[in-house]
Amino acid sequence: MQMVSQTLRFLCLALSFGLISGTWYGNNVCPQNVMVSYTVPVRKTTMVPYQYYGYGGWSTRYRQQVHMENQIAYKWDTKYNCCAGYTGSIYNCQPVCEGKCPTNGFCNAPNQCKCYEGYGGSDCHPLCPQACGKNEFCGSPGRCSCQNGYHRSSSGGNCLPICSAGCGDFSFCSAPGKCECLPSYEMLGNGTACQPICEPKCGKNSHCLQPDLCSCLEGYVADDLGDCKPSCSACPENGICISPEVCACDPGYVMRDNRCEPFCESPCGDYEQCVAPNECQCYPGYEIAGEEKKCQPKCSSGCPNGFCFSPEQCACKEGYLMGPNSTCEPQCRLKCVHGRCTQPDVCECETGYRFREDSQHVCQAVCEAGCRNGDCVAPNICICHGGYQPNDPDPTKSICQPVCQTACVNATCSAPEECTCLAGFTRSTNTTCRPHCTGGCESGDCVAPGECQCWQGFEKTEEGCRLQTTSTTEEPETTTPETPATETTTVATADMVHYSNCSVNCLCWVEFDGQGVLSTAKCAKLCADDQDKPCLNLKSCHCDLPSGQLSCKEGEGYEDEESSGEDTRYVCKMAKTNGSKSEADPIVAQGTTPSTKWMVIAGCCAGIILGVALAAVARKYYRRTTYETDDAIYQNSTI
Repeated sequence: MQMVSQTLRFLCLALSFGLISGTWYGNNVCPQNVMVSYTVPVRKTTMVPYQYYGYGGWSTRYRQQVHMENQIAYKWDTKYNCCAGYTGSIYNCQPVCEGKCPTNGFCNAPNQCKCYEGYGGSDCHPLCPQACGKNEFCGSPGRCSCQNGYHRSSSGGNCLPICSAGCGDFSFCSAPGKCECLPSYEMLGNGTACQPICEPKCGKNSHCLQPDLCSCLEGYVADDLGDCKPSCSACPENGICISPEVCACDPGYVMRDNRCEPFCESPCGDYEQCVAPNECQCYPGYEIAGEEKKCQPKCSSGCPNGFCFSPEQCACKEGYLMGPNSTCEPQCRLKCVHGRCTQPDVCECETGYRFREDSQHVCQAVCEAGCRNGDCVAPNICICHGGYQPNDPDPTKSICQPVCQTACVNATCSAPEECTCLAGFTRSTNTTCRPHCTGGCESGDCVAPGECQCWQGFEKTEEGCRLQTTSTTEEPETTTPETPATETTTVATADMVHYSNCSVNCLCWVEFDGQGVLSTAKCAKLCADDQDKPCLNLKSCHCDLPSGQLSCKEGEGYEDEESSGEDTRYVCKMAKTNGSKSEADPIVAQGTTPSTKWMVIAGCCAGIILGVALAAVARKYYRRTTYETDDAIYQNSTI
């Protein structure tokens, strides 16, 4: 019991050690460090082609494709093998004997054999305690067996001879490997089978089926005449049966792969086959063509821009590539923009497009009506620039015209927010033009191009507007201080009616301030020429009776300026007479009534001092002075 307990303890320790180490090996195992390989998955990226359809047709492009690929790596590893002189699994290492051990022995240790139990001797033969009988030998320990070539038909029977090939019909095994025929039979020449004996002997292609009975050989059949002929299950076309199941081809044909094929003494050319003895014909899909009359591949499409290199397979010429519809399409190195490639590196524009001036591959849209001040983005589709708009809803007729938010008066909108005066008009404001008269309208209004309308008190002549002179002779009479008894009147324009009390014979008004007449002031209203513009707008003025001055709102006095609301004073500008007065002097009229107040005082004094007696003299002197002044005014106006 103590030994059993120790054995169990040892087994438990061994089992625990095996579990801890993770591996248990048998006896005669030795460790060995070796280099081993293993696979590691690695991420790989490759470029794969694909077909892309664009404006230029189909083209080949590439894209990335990621896949995992195993690579081989190496590392040192400890392997356990059977020790020297042993072989097999590390869990069951067996000894190796260089010389083969006997059949009934085994290799007990390296190069050391041992017989199994019941066997002995150097050849380990079986051992039987008693001698064996006739045709027997000790075949296994304590058991006799039949000798080689014999066998027992029963457990207690004798050992009978064995014919391994077996004896044929009508024969028996008389000794190991030896057969003998039954009576009325005879052995064939090779001594393997017995055949019956027929008298008389059987003819050609027949044999003796039974004693004295003949029959046709296999593969032959008897004809009507009783002769035997070979029989074949099926011979190919153009062949005949020359022996049982043996066919031969007719003359002019040869056997290939169980077929009788025609033979041509002269070899057929490329893409030709021999279809009959000494007769060649093109392969299917080929035809006789060309000057050499040889078989060439046939393509039903004709292969435009290419050539037929195999049946129904075209190859493209240089400058062409096979398109998706299996036709050779021309290729252009530069992409045809709004066009198509009709020949290698030759583009043709689409309908409604034409080549850009500096290019033979970029086509630009054509707008039949033109696309000034805009961009032609598609055939007859014009997109106007900023500040312009189409003038017609029909894009084929529309043109881009400038837009002016404020309507142009007597002018056309020639650019965005820019007005251009019509012929015969000049600019008044940014959007307004007034009629222009080239000359002769100093004393009138230009109401239309070249058409002058004279002011009231002026008459129209070939030279322009001329001041009308109306002289009236009346007896002096006593009047109120506000109204002169008698005066010579020069009629001004209708615009001067409301301020006529300032002056009736004023040619123009000149601005002044407290220091006097401004040296930079320009003659206003009665413009002598085009350089004296702008003219004073008398509608914005009124007469200041105490001073005899013209008072106008500043900024409103000129037609081309904006109003500021301040008053500006103007004085009358008279013509020079004998150099006594300058053109910028205030109201001073020689021989005329410069103001209504002065005329009233002069009239009263003349009536009181001189009386009726001097009235005629005063009247005569007054008339003469008036005529001289008028003449001076006319002369000055014409200078």
